[in-house]
Amino acid sequence: MKLHCLVVDDEPIAQQILENYISQIEALQLVDKCNNAFEALNILHREKIDILFLDIKMPSLSGLDMLKTLQNPPKVILTTAFSEFGVESYEYSITDYLLKPIAFERFLKAVNKILLPKNLEFLIEKVQEKPTSENEFIFFKAYKKIHKFYFKEILFFEGSGNYVKIHTENATPLMVLEKLSDLEGKLPQNQFMRVHKSFIVNTYHIKQIEGNMLKIKDKTVTISQSYKQNLDEILNKNK
Repeated sequence: MKLHCLVVDDEPIAQQILENYISQIEALQLVDKCNNAFEALNILHREKIDILFLDIKMPSLSGLDMLKTLQNPPKVILTTAFSEFGVESYEYSITDYLLKPIAFERFLKAVNKILLPKNLEFLIEKVQEKPTSENEFIFFKAYKKIHKFYFKEILFFEGSGNYVKIHTENATPLMVLEKLSDLEGKLPQNQFMRVHKSFIVNTYHIKQIEGNMLKIKDKTVTISQSYKQNLDEILNKNK
């Protein structure tokens, strides 16, 4: 389910930037944009808003004064060109305070605090640091988005320098910034195995082995001699 967003800012350019950023995040949906706090209050009274992107300095009623009128405000991310309101703003339990001009990376960091409990970055690190047989999925960051992969749907990982390409059953392979050697320690050892300096395979999907070639679904992976003995030992145990 997508989180409903409302942008409140008297600058059209600022509205457009936030609208563009929101459109790039699959979990967010822009409900409306408005130019002042009074328009925003009307929308908040009739629409369910999960995240409020709120400018501070606006005509007639400031963003902070508007927050004082709300009994049950949504999550609030302040957007402003003025840093002097930073300390005061946190009295209103805001999620984050963004200074204009707002870079997408900074915007994403603020939104991530809402998208997953106890900070998305923390959750990703914990999942990747200590995966066990009980963990069913893993997160990767790529193309300014967070991608969730279930272990069972991953066919194999293909390493290339500082990048890894993730091959799955039904999707186009995704390239992420990750060294294969670092990734190896984050995967369930009873399910994933290194068969080559450039490949880690999901042993559940191995269809056929012939010589130094391994068949996974309709794809072929090379097995290097240095890893073949370990693969043979695992397969023999499962006979």
